[in-house]
Amino acid sequence: MKPNAKTEKPKKERLTIHVSTDIIDRVKNAVFWTPGLTLSELTECALTEAVDSLEKKRRGKFQKRTGELKVGRPMK
Repeated sequence: MKPNAKTEKPKKERLTIHVSTDIIDRVKNAVFWTPGLTLSELTECALTEAVDSLEKKRRGKFQKRTGELKVGRPMK
């Protein structure tokens, strides 16, 4: 039996980023002291809110990218 859209979990993918140690410590403290909250859930919620805010400021969604993001450290 195929699960319906309400019970089907969205596909997940790993995202590796560098974040300041101060924010990492705050995030870990928040997850530690919030029963049932996971690091992934908090991160996904924060990223969703950030992108929603950017889209609201520009009055629309971003277009689908035409390629992959460049990896590595930015050029100076």
